[in-house]
Amino acid sequence: MKQRKKVIRFGMLGAGLFFLFNPNINIIDVLPDAVGYFLILVSIGKLCDLCPELEDARSAFIRMFWISLAKLPALLLMFWITAVNVGEQTIILLFAFCFSVAELVFGVRAFSMFFEGLAYLGTRQDGGAFLYTCPTKQSGRFRRFSHRPMQQADRVYTRFTAVFFIVKFAMSVLPEVTLLVPYDSTGYVTPEGRSMLNFRPLLIALAFCIAFVVGLIWLISMCRYIIYLSGYTAFWDGMASLYADQIIPKAGLFVMRRVHVFMLLASFAAFFSVDMYVDEINWFPDFISAALFLLAAFAVAKYAPQSAKRLKITSAAYFLCSSATFVTMLIFTREYVYNSVHKIERARQLYVPYAACNAIEQIAFLAVIFALAFVIKDLTKAHTGVDMVTGASSSSRPLYMVFSRKTVVMRVWASLMSVMSILYFYFVVDVQSVKLRNDATAPGGYVYFPKFEVAWLVDFVIALIFAVYTINLLWDLLGEVQYKYKYE
Repeated sequence: MKQRKKVIRFGMLGAGLFFLFNPNINIIDVLPDAVGYFLILVSIGKLCDLCPELEDARSAFIRMFWISLAKLPALLLMFWITAVNVGEQTIILLFAFCFSVAELVFGVRAFSMFFEGLAYLGTRQDGGAFLYTCPTKQSGRFRRFSHRPMQQADRVYTRFTAVFFIVKFAMSVLPEVTLLVPYDSTGYVTPEGRSMLNFRPLLIALAFCIAFVVGLIWLISMCRYIIYLSGYTAFWDGMASLYADQIIPKAGLFVMRRVHVFMLLASFAAFFSVDMYVDEINWFPDFISAALFLLAAFAVAKYAPQSAKRLKITSAAYFLCSSATFVTMLIFTREYVYNSVHKIERARQLYVPYAACNAIEQIAFLAVIFALAFVIKDLTKAHTGVDMVTGASSSSRPLYMVFSRKTVVMRVWASLMSVMSILYFYFVVDVQSVKLRNDATAPGGYVYFPKFEVAWLVDFVIALIFAVYTINLLWDLLGEVQYKYKYE
């Protein structure tokens, strides 16, 4: 049983399917599909190494994971747009349609590749005939009909899955068509369209029930198939032995994967370190970046233990500091704006802790980047070969020195980014007054503007340069690691 779990984890596969069966209300997903696809990827990961066709399915499931994960920022954007302008409710229909089409096209394709891969594996391995058979109503068992094609199971379950995705797509989109009603110039629904819009909650409930029933039937059928597959213990134990003989000796394969995960997490962390202020609120909280850096440290801990430990500690400190900054930001912006600081004592009292937390956070951020530089250098020394990817082969310097120099540039940009972020809190409250004309009205007859009005732009550009440079550096590192181990 232990060996079988190492090659395919049936329980985790069933759990992943459980996260997929539930209906969506536009793009609101109570059981996130991204979690389901992640569980599926983990459950079949080792089996994919033994079958190239299943490797294609894994790539398709990875695509579905990112599509599903993109629902979260899309959901936040949808809520923000509809809150700002009540007349923009049709954005809900647009998002629901786009995501449903993507899930229908790529989701069906991913499961089709998965079933085809299992069928192919069954034809290539002794005792694998059960992988391309389907259930019969007479016996309740899975057996092959002599008058039907060998790959019958993949066709049957692909069609069933396609029906499930079509119903899920239709039931998440059709109720939102009611949003295509006329609005008046003030952004409110006209009396003619209000009667149609009143049916929307009822249509959503009806569509939810239909999609739930179809999804539940699909889930039960898939779980029956998984239970049947798990019963062939001898076959899976043999696959586990094959995995131990052919895959485990390839140590470089696991290094490449860990570095790939590290690169993805650290790249997203660098991206989310860019502040996105809208109405004086940072919509990319820095604790997201800190959490991603922390996960990146855990991903690479086995292959750079000392430097990864530094990254864990600094990322944890960065997470705490950025969380404090986010809380003080919400407290300040709930009552005041930046222009209030020089006029209202209470605003100044709330702003000082906010600015202080940000300054401490920037110091913690720099500590994270310096720790990240050590991780990159350790990976370069231990897991890169002759440079043929990044273009540094034209240099006579060793590859370690090339990457060390790049980490210096990365730290310089990070330092500039932190300094500018600290100064930004001074520039936005350093205002100048402009007296209005006699016929204009404003409190006291004056209007206030920041002296350095483009401070936000300078801060954004520096942060963007840092993020792009760091992501490019991490991709170069991954390329070098892959070059060393890809022919192993």
